[in-house]
Amino acid sequence: MVSGAVAGDDLQSVACSASDALGRPVAIALPALGAPVVWPADTSAPEAVRELVEYAAAVIRAQASDRPRGIADSVEIRIGQEVVGIVAAIGESSLRADERAWLDAAAAAAAVTALMRESQEGDLEGSRRALLRALAAGHTADVTTLVGQARRLGFDLGSGAVAVCAQMPEAARAELPVHPSALLAEVGGGRVLGLLPLPAATGDVVRALVDELEGRGLEVAVSAPRRVPSALHEALREAELLVELASPPDTALAGQEETYRLLIGVLLRDRDELELLRERTIAPISAYDSEHDTELLATLQAFLAHHGSTTETAEAMSLHRHTVGYRLSRVQEVSGLSPYESDGRERLSLGLKADQILEADKRRAQRE
Repeated sequence: MVSGAVAGDDLQSVACSASDALGRPVAIALPALGAPVVWPADTSAPEAVRELVEYAAAVIRAQASDRPRGIADSVEIRIGQEVVGIVAAIGESSLRADERAWLDAAAAAAAVTALMRESQEGDLEGSRRALLRALAAGHTADVTTLVGQARRLGFDLGSGAVAVCAQMPEAARAELPVHPSALLAEVGGGRVLGLLPLPAATGDVVRALVDELEGRGLEVAVSAPRRVPSALHEALREAELLVELASPPDTALAGQEETYRLLIGVLLRDRDELELLRERTIAPISAYDSEHDTELLATLQAFLAHHGSTTETAEAMSLHRHTVGYRLSRVQEVSGLSPYESDGRERLSLGLKADQILEADKRRAQRE
């Protein structure tokens, strides 16, 4: 279904495919694209369609309660983290888990249809934006089709690419450079995404684009190369996270970018693993600070930033050295890890980075 959506199938085709698979009527409500689509077309009374539209609007506003009578199950249609509609199975009997998977597939296809509609109604810039948003949102069920779409835009992603993310200052909007080697577009909120196809994306080519974007006042980050098209989503997400980490309140990348890249790789592979790292290191300290209105975590962060120097930490925080020492002792008591010992310091440092990445990912999702 996703392949068909990228190739140009409309919502009626998506609803028909899902309906055939489930053996019951299916409705797709995407308010931004007009009236809902129901297949077969004569299976829902006008009153039921009205209730479906109202329910979809409530889901989008995150104010939905119980599903209307006659809707057996429904799945949200998302573009990134934004809910834009629903796919619903019509009927009284509930769906099995394997049947609900067809609704999930239909929702993904409907999201791609919305993105493709945006590109068709716009110009070349709109087509680039739609493709990059689809890749960034993870709609990669049919990589061959997406690569074909990029090729029609003049970019061969068959050998992979390097991703670029840039953030425009809030008070300004910079004009994007025309760069023949980069599939580049603003995707909303002043955020720019781009892909530089391999093998043409040499270090010099990437550096030239970064210099041009930075020269226009943008904060820029570049992913590690991904050499297979199926990993392009990871490349774009890595670049987005690096931009978030390079912006306030983090600004913590200097000299440690590779460590952050490794931990971003953990996030992309298994988010629970990164959350577990945070829980086993700094989470108890953060909880202690919240409960007792202390600044143990801030002191630890300053201590690590000043390479384990109590004196420099005290000067940076305008504290007495003994105060810093007391706080660091409390850090050890609360977490069980000593910031004075290499193993404890390393684990605490990784925990802080894990927390920064998880918070950056939350901000990234809110931008979508």
